[in-house]
Amino acid sequence: MDHKNMPPWLVVISHGNFGKELVNSCEMILGKMDNIHCFSLEPGMAPEQLLEDVTALVDAAPQNVIIFTDIYAGTPSNVATIFARRKGYPVICGMNLPMLIEAEMQRHDVAFEELVEKIIDAGSHSIKNITSITHGREYE
Repeated sequence: MDHKNMPPWLVVISHGNFGKELVNSCEMILGKMDNIHCFSLEPGMAPEQLLEDVTALVDAAPQNVIIFTDIYAGTPSNVATIFARRKGYPVICGMNLPMLIEAEMQRHDVAFEELVEKIIDAGSHSIKNITSITHGREYE
């Protein structure tokens, strides 16, 4: 398959095991996912090591890659920003489970630019105050 027409790879970069566990949860719901790659900034790890680890993957990646990070301006997003500049990859900060689910469900069928917007919408629309929605009603 031509790399240009492949569904985008998903790259998840986080502090600790957050990203890996988020992917595990996503796979529990949707099943095994292909071309999703996780990187963790471990305690005591230098940012340069994280950069080196991610570089080894993205140097072989197709043109379409979406990078997810946990916190804006944290080390994982700062490392991801390097690839946004070098390769033009979108970097989505503040990742959550609905975002990864949306990415996996849509990445084979939706245009790349539209996919990025759908992922961000899914993430932001999933944040709810259930107490406010239910007006304090109790459910059994």
